Order: sequence, then structure tokens, then C-alpha cells
Amino acid sequence: MEPYFEYIAVALGVVYVLLAAKGNIWCWIFGIVSSGIYVSINIEHKLYQDAILQFYYVAAGFYGWWKWSAKEQHRERNIVSNSFSENIKLLVLGAALSPVFGYVFSQFGNSLSYLDAIVTVFSFIATWMTARKILENWLFWIVIDVLAAVMYGIKELYATSALYLFFSVVALYGFMEWKKQYKAQAAV
Repeated sequence: MEPYFEYIAVALGVVYVLLAAKGNIWCWIFGIVSSGIYVSINIEHKLYQDAILQFYYVAAGFYGWWKWSAKEQHRERNIVSNSFSENIKLLVLGAALSPVFGYVFSQFGNSLSYLDAIVTVFSFIATWMTARKILENWLFWIVIDVLAAVMYGIKELYATSALYLFFSVVALYGFMEWKKQYKAQAAV
């Protein structure tokens, strides 16, 4: 695959995360296209779990678009917050599944299978949280994005590594923005 495809995917990913942080439904379209490009990039670099994850992002993009569209039609765009115990359950689920997927994909020659598994499993969880407008999704994304930046840096995909570092900063911004909206909703 041509190197400029990585830059296109990066640019679209930047637009996606900025729009998502603002709660703009159009984020999903940019995410779908960016993730579609990343499916090929990850297969080429033998990051098979991340290729699966990117395919999931494409599907989740359609789900997110549908979920946010339905909320817009019913004017129910409220952000929700998980309880501490709900977040712990999601962390335990991710921690339990990550080594399983890491081991399975280590059998396919992925030298970073365990790191790839952590990024993949927790990204599945965080994407589900984002589509459901759960405030704490952004906290998950901060950690996931830093780990992904390390993984892509090791694979010498430096533009993508930089993108994920940028994503971690935007995730912090997204958390602050959504928290303001969450508090404003509670005050009404």
C-alpha cells in the first residue's frame, strides 16, 4: 500500500476524533473511511488484531451513526456516566480477554500480539462506550491511545504513532467537553 494512504487515514482520523469530542454526528463518517484504510495498512504490517479492530470500527461507525441519529430524532443526546463498579467490570473484562487474544494471535507471527491485544480489546470496549455516549469512554481512550502510539512507533508507522499521541490529547479534551455537557444536563 502506498505510504500516502497512511497520511490520508491520519487526516481523516484527526477529523473524526475532533468531531467526536464535540459530539458531532459527522464524526462517524470520517471514522468509517479512516478505519477502512487502516484495515489494509494493519494487514500489511501484520497487526492482525488491529486490522480486526479497524474493521470493527467501520461497523461501529455505522452503529454510532445510527445510535446518535436515533437520539437526535428523539432529542435524547444526553451523555451518561457509568458507576465506578460498571467501569471496574469493563476493566476486568478487558484484562481477562487481552491475554487470551494475545496468545492466539502470537501464533500468527505477530511479535506485538499482547500489546496489540490490549489495544484491540480495550478499543472494542471504548468504542461501544462512545457510541452509547458514556462519559468515561474518554478516560479509556487516553490510555489506549498512548499504548497504540507505542505499538505503531515500534512498527515504524510514525505518522500513525503521532496520530495516536494526538488522539490521547484530544481524548483529554473530549473528556472535559463531555463532562461540562454532562454537568449542564444534570443542572436542567
